[in-house]
Amino acid sequence: MSLQKKNISKNTLNQRTNFILNSIFFLILLIFFARSFNYSFYWYEAFKAALNGNADHIFWDFEVYKCAAEFFINNQNPYDLITNCSPSKKQFIYNYPPLTLFLAIPFALINFLSAKVIWGLLLIFFLFIFVNFQRKLFQTKLHYLLYFIIIFFSLDKTIIYSFFTGNLSFILQILLACSFYFLSKNKFNIFFLIICFISCFKFYFIIFVLCPILLDKYKYFKQVVLTFIFVAVFYLFNYLYNPELFNNWILNIYKISIGKNYYDSFGIGSLNYIVFLNNFLENNNIFNSSYREYIEVFFTFLYLVLISLIGYYYLNINATKDYNNYKIRMAISIIIVGAAIPRLEVYELIVFVAPMIFLFENFYNFKKDKSILKIFLNFSFISLFLLNGNSGITYPFLIIFILSTLFLFKKKYKLNP
Repeated sequence: MSLQKKNISKNTLNQRTNFILNSIFFLILLIFFARSFNYSFYWYEAFKAALNGNADHIFWDFEVYKCAAEFFINNQNPYDLITNCSPSKKQFIYNYPPLTLFLAIPFALINFLSAKVIWGLLLIFFLFIFVNFQRKLFQTKLHYLLYFIIIFFSLDKTIIYSFFTGNLSFILQILLACSFYFLSKNKFNIFFLIICFISCFKFYFIIFVLCPILLDKYKYFKQVVLTFIFVAVFYLFNYLYNPELFNNWILNIYKISIGKNYYDSFGIGSLNYIVFLNNFLENNNIFNSSYREYIEVFFTFLYLVLISLIGYYYLNINATKDYNNYKIRMAISIIIVGAAIPRLEVYELIVFVAPMIFLFENFYNFKKDKSILKIFLNFSFISLFLLNGNSGITYPFLIIFILSTLFLFKKKYKLNP
């Protein structure tokens, strides 16, 4: 009788514990959906105001591309400020190499409203392509609608902001994310072609050729080398086409990278923290150097090598032929390589979202975990993932998430090879 009472008491305790945990999770989701609705309402109002001619808050990133193309076809410098051209009077400059302007010329030949509508439809198309390919790649158990909402609104305004402002990085990130679907299906030529294409806009995207190395060591070494050669030749052609425009682009990239003049941000990645540390050392007269910018470049490169080596070690000691193991390793590799980008911008977290959802499903299930530490990690990570975006806590969260996931991955496949 006493044993029966003990079992009943234990079951009651488990029920109460499960109720509390489910209530906390429900509260997190409730706040997430409330904030998602608030963002949607804001952009709806902004879009309506823009259509009525009372505001032009949305698609202002797109205006940069259109105005730069207009300057280009009118023999003006496409790397000048677009303030007088842009309907929203934004103080921005075109950030991509000269030859990429040819893709924007069709938009320069039509009015702003028509161009924005076409660009907006293109973004919607890519958004649905993105969700479909990520579901196919990571085979989530979540319902399509819930999966779509979580992807669209997670990490605060990361995706929805890029979508509504018409940021070209939104499309580039989607192409990058979709490329891993082809890599998983052994269609590696398509993967490397996509990396080549997006690297023609942002040269540092070539860093993602490290993912196949983290996954398969030197199996694709030839393709990696050819990708580097192709991208290098593309930038050489940019210089040969118009050295003056190329130098203007280089100058603009330099201003962005060091956060001077029109830009005041170093992103949320490693460069931001290295610059912060240098500022601290200089302000306290601990260390001063006339070669400060070279030192910052050196340490960002050193950090990239270090985090890549950590990923290479952990992802290969537990490699198996199991497809789920491969997908887990791929998801981790994407986040590791993405986090290694020195001047990581918040809108470049788009490629992180689906892999992180997949890793949550595999490693951070509070209903199965008995450890208090893992339960704490579950709710901490899920809360930060859903509710936090462009803030000082985002990057530390990503690093802690990477390290804890690598630890859990090693533990899981060490016990279950």
